[in-house]
Amino acid sequence: QSHTFRSRTWDPRRREARVSRLADGTMLSLGKQASVVGLVFFGTITSMCAKVVYQIKGRGIATDGKARKHYFRKPWAMTTVMFIGMTFCLPLHRAEKRKRKALEAESRPLLVEDDPMQQPKSKWRALLLLFPTLADLIATVLMNIGLLYTTVSVYQMMRGAELVFAALFAIVFLKRHLNNLHFAGIFCSVCGIILVGVSSLLSAGLQSGKESKAAPVHGETSGLMLLGMGLIILSQAVQAAQLTFEDYFMADLNIEPLKIVGYEGLFGTMMMVFIMLPAVYFIPGYDTGGRQENTLDTLTMIWKTPALSTIIIGDMFALMMYNFAGMSVTDHLGAVFRTLLETMRTLAVWGVDVVLYYSGTGVGEPIDKYSAVQLLGFVVLVVGMLVYGKGDDKAALQEMEKYLALEGEEEAPIPEGEVPEEHVEHTEAVPMFSPYTAKPTMNIASYSKSPAISSSYMAHSLTGSFGAGHLGSPRYGLHHT
Repeated sequence: QSHTFRSRTWDPRRREARVSRLADGTMLSLGKQASVVGLVFFGTITSMCAKVVYQIKGRGIATDGKARKHYFRKPWAMTTVMFIGMTFCLPLHRAEKRKRKALEAESRPLLVEDDPMQQPKSKWRALLLLFPTLADLIATVLMNIGLLYTTVSVYQMMRGAELVFAALFAIVFLKRHLNNLHFAGIFCSVCGIILVGVSSLLSAGLQSGKESKAAPVHGETSGLMLLGMGLIILSQAVQAAQLTFEDYFMADLNIEPLKIVGYEGLFGTMMMVFIMLPAVYFIPGYDTGGRQENTLDTLTMIWKTPALSTIIIGDMFALMMYNFAGMSVTDHLGAVFRTLLETMRTLAVWGVDVVLYYSGTGVGEPIDKYSAVQLLGFVVLVVGMLVYGKGDDKAALQEMEKYLALEGEEEAPIPEGEVPEEHVEHTEAVPMFSPYTAKPTMNIASYSKSPAISSSYMAHSLTGSFGAGHLGSPRYGLHHT
């Protein structure tokens, strides 16, 4: 999920808690440089593995007394691999939790007052992740099947459709209002998706010999390419529905991001192993033995083909590190910077795929005369996402101003320049490290307790630190593949 657009209500207490955890070392995180490199590197590996694994041949179970080599076209198995990789985030969550408890035990005073703003935690909160996990399962299966018939660069770019569906569902179900910048970003995104799709269809026609005698690339035709792109776009609609559900029902649960990814991976793995894989084994299809997907053949191919097992294990590890690096980037540098890095990731995926093709490895995609159209579509997509982000900044600033106005109405007006005696001890602004700007910012609570400081000055002070963590971008950057 390259770009997850969540419409969170701005809550200064939650954001301040996240910032303070990073500042005092109770939150597990990579350094700035390591997180940036890790996001691009491991993100590229996950996308490449998802496609390359379909282009590798191996020997599976014997049919008609003979085990023949065939391609590893197993989208359900690769969905299981994704969920297992997400499950690896649970040990990271446990390590972060132990670190936080150890540091809190060292600095905890003997007498501590209960925080009235802290929500009671329930051990059953994680069960609310079952519905998002099911939606993630459906979307991932659709993407993996679509990836069978498209190139990995088109697959990566088509996932920008999630922005369009997320905005549509927010309007219909959450009754949110979008501004002009939002609509401009959506328009650019739709135009970019159309350009990428058209270039892909033209390339498929060229490779299939309609305009050239060249052999088709991995058996892809225009019809199958169109089917693959349709499935990928449909998967983004499912993921947008998942985000809408999480926004409406889970926005106030305050579950740690690593825990969310880990438990979704755990629940997803259980669903795949105990329900979905047995089901597709008994459904008729075109896989080995006339089944929709033969799990015994899958395990045999992985066991007998070292290249397959190496790629799959590497993919699991890369998925874990990609999620971890992505959250670290969001914490250190903000969601806008992560969006730009995801753009670099798409370019890196495209570049690596082209290099693999011309290296004679038998995988990858070529450059043809329609690649310029695909590049133009990609640029328009990126512009759309950036413009949409500007719309989020505008909406976030308006919501912050409303919040400050409500704060000001709770206390009686005070003549300018006068500060009540009871507020003097609270007027000192405490510098705090903000992961959204990588700059020292000021403690929101310190400002809000002093009515002598005007709302306009407070808004000006917070604009730089709040703008990057806008409403429509991932608060914690929960991306799976």
